[in-house]
Amino acid sequence: MTISRRNLIKYTTAAAAGAAVLGTSTLASAAQKQTAKVMPKKGKRIVVLGGGWGGCTAAKYAKMEDPSIEVILVEKDPKFISCPISNLVIGGQKKMSDITFTRDNLAKNYGIKIVYTEAVALDAVSKKLTTVDGTIEYDKLIISPGISYAYDTIEGLDSPAAIAKFPAAFKAGPETVALRNMLVAMKPGGVVVMSVPPTPYRCPPGPYERASLIANYLKKHKPGSKIIICDANDDVTSKGPLFKKAWADYYQGILEYVPDSQVTKVDMSTGVITTEKGEIKSAVANIIPTMKAGQSAFDLGLMNKPEDTFVRADAFTFESYNFKDVYVIGDATHNGAVGGVPKSGYVANSMGKVCASAVVRTLNGLEPVEPSLANTCYSMVNDDEAIFVSAVYKYDYNIKKIVSASGGVSPKREKLFAKHEEDWALGIWNDMLG
Repeated sequence: MTISRRNLIKYTTAAAAGAAVLGTSTLASAAQKQTAKVMPKKGKRIVVLGGGWGGCTAAKYAKMEDPSIEVILVEKDPKFISCPISNLVIGGQKKMSDITFTRDNLAKNYGIKIVYTEAVALDAVSKKLTTVDGTIEYDKLIISPGISYAYDTIEGLDSPAAIAKFPAAFKAGPETVALRNMLVAMKPGGVVVMSVPPTPYRCPPGPYERASLIANYLKKHKPGSKIIICDANDDVTSKGPLFKKAWADYYQGILEYVPDSQVTKVDMSTGVITTEKGEIKSAVANIIPTMKAGQSAFDLGLMNKPEDTFVRADAFTFESYNFKDVYVIGDATHNGAVGGVPKSGYVANSMGKVCASAVVRTLNGLEPVEPSLANTCYSMVNDDEAIFVSAVYKYDYNIKKIVSASGGVSPKREKLFAKHEEDWALGIWNDMLG
C-alpha cells in the first residue's frame, strides 16, 4: 500500500488545482524531485520520521547500539521546541529560548544524517519513504507522528482565524507564544476559559498545570480576573487531589473547575464558549480539542481500522499492525493495542529506546529484548512549588500489552520538586539531543 484512496483523491485534487495556478511544468518538476533518490542506500539503514521526543531518542539510541548502521532522521522543522516545560512559558516563568534547541549534536556526536523535509507517501513493500525532496530507501522505518487536533469536534473551530483566536498550544511553538501574549494583553477583570479534552490526550496533567500557572499569573498581574477550566472528563485525570489542594490554598475566587463540561461550540465574533453546561463569555480562550495521531499517520496509511484515530502497534517492539518493518512510537500509539501508558514526553523517550533496540537487534538477526518503560511528570502549581507522578511499566505476556508495574505521586507539593523538574528537563533534553 502506498497511499489511501482518500488521500489519492486529496492529492490529485490538489494537483489539479495547483496545475491551474503553477502550470504543468512546475508540477512536473516537483514530481521529478520527489522521485529522485535522497542519499542512495549502500548498507543497513534505519530511517526515523519525526524529530520530536520519540524520534530523536530512537535515532540516537539506534546509532549508539550499532554505529555501523546508517541512521537518517527526517523532520520538517529545523527547531526542536519542547512541549514539556512550555506551560512555564505561558505562565511567564520561562522564555521560548529556554525550550528551543537544534538537533546539531545528533549529527556531530553520533553521525546521524538529518534531512529537513516533509514526508508525503510510504511504499512499505518497496521500503521507500517519499518526501517533497526525494525518495529515501530504508530497511527499517520508525515513525513518531506526534498528535493533531480534531477541530471538527467543536462547532465554529473551522477556520485558521478561529484556531488562531482560540489556540490549543499543545504542540509547543507559535501557539505557545500567542497564548502568552493574549494573557499579557488581557485587561484586568477578564475571564480566561480553558478546555480539557476527553482522554486520551497528550500529557494528562498538562492542562491542570497550565491552569495553575495561568491562575498564578492572573493573581499577580490581572486583578479581578479568573480562569474557568471546562473539563470534558468527570474529574481531574492526573494528580487530582494535589492539584485541588493547591487550587484551594492559592487560587480561591481565581480558578474555577467545572467537570463534565466539554466545549461544543466557539463564537469567534463574541468570544462566547458553549459547553455542555452552558455559555461563558471569554476574554481569552485556550481551547484544546479532542486529540488524534499526527496527520502523517493518516496520510501514510498507518491506521488499522477505519474508525481508528491512533496507530495500532505491537506492544513488544512497536511494529505497526499494517506494515512489516514499520514501527510507530510516542503519543500517536493506540492505547488499546500498546497498553495503558500515558501519552507523555517521558514515555515517548522510553518508547524510542525500546523501539531502537528492537529494530537494531532484528536488523542484525537477534531477538528483541523484553520492553520496559518509565514515566515521570512534574507539574508546577505556582512560581516555586511542584508536584509529580512517576511509574514503571512492563510487558504482560498474557495480554500482550504494556501494563503498570509500580508508581505513585508526590505526597505533597514542594519547592524541592520544582528544582527536580528543572534538573529532569535538562537531563532528558540532553538524553535526546546531547
